[in-house]
Amino acid sequence: MRLDVQGAVTIAHVGWEEALERNWHDPACDVDIVRVRLADLDRRPALEAAGFLVKPAWVNWLAPLTDSAATFRQRLSVSERKSHRNAARAAVTSGITVGVLDHVGEEDLRGFLELYERQISAMPHGVNYARRQERLLLRDLPSLLGVFAHADGVLVGGCLCSLRPDQSLVHVRFSAAADSARQGMLSRLMYTAAFDAARERGYTWASLGSDPSLLGHTAQPGLFGFKARFSFTPIPMQTVQPKAAGDEAELVVRMRALAQPSLSIAYHGDRPMPAFEGLPASLPLRGVLLSATPDATPPVWVPSSPIPVSHRIVPGQQETRGATR
Repeated sequence: MRLDVQGAVTIAHVGWEEALERNWHDPACDVDIVRVRLADLDRRPALEAAGFLVKPAWVNWLAPLTDSAATFRQRLSVSERKSHRNAARAAVTSGITVGVLDHVGEEDLRGFLELYERQISAMPHGVNYARRQERLLLRDLPSLLGVFAHADGVLVGGCLCSLRPDQSLVHVRFSAAADSARQGMLSRLMYTAAFDAARERGYTWASLGSDPSLLGHTAQPGLFGFKARFSFTPIPMQTVQPKAAGDEAELVVRMRALAQPSLSIAYHGDRPMPAFEGLPASLPLRGVLLSATPDATPPVWVPSSPIPVSHRIVPGQQETRGATR
């Protein structure tokens, strides 16, 4: 067993044999989450019977760009269309201009990474994934599409996207905004600017980035609601980037340091969905809301979720015999 402490969360990484043999709800097991990396899904029935959720480690959010900007915006939820109009008005009021940069240079990247770092440092459990991937971003500069927002000549927002002609896909990799710009919902304008630019270049699919499949720690459940309102559907990340992520089995043992409720995105059934154009078929997904009590109020986005959502109670460690399966 290898322990990974991330802030207030302790994650145990184990093999599938240990995952099935140990009673993780024993108070002596001082862990919050147990994870098993899976090379294949052969052990899925046994792990699910033991209470684990078998899932992609990361999910990617996919939507068709449609034939026009108007058609794409029509796919958004009513509340999201209203938010987009409010964001456009706020940008005008604040003197913010949003522009698309076809060729992202090293100086552009450095400015974005500094902005991203400031945003991440203010998050309780933020992880600076962009800085970790700085060398890859420098290598991929020729394939990047950048959307940058300025106010009085100062960078207040940015969005870095990868263009993938082989999949006819524009993939939002990282975005960041200054505090004042986030309050004005600037990200909406940057995303739609990137999608409009990709559509003009003949691309047919958009990805609204990748997230860990457990939302409630480094990423929060509200992110799911935002991307769903933006008309995107989560799919296993390896469908878009085969070598970037894999599968895992995960058991949340206790909720003390996680959001209430949290959301786990797991596999749903074993019959693959039809393949997307330029992308392989993948197993469908479901959402599982995790809470310590049965009376947790479900988030407002649940009725309109693009995937089915159920609820699971995570017992306290004193309730060692009451694990929810």
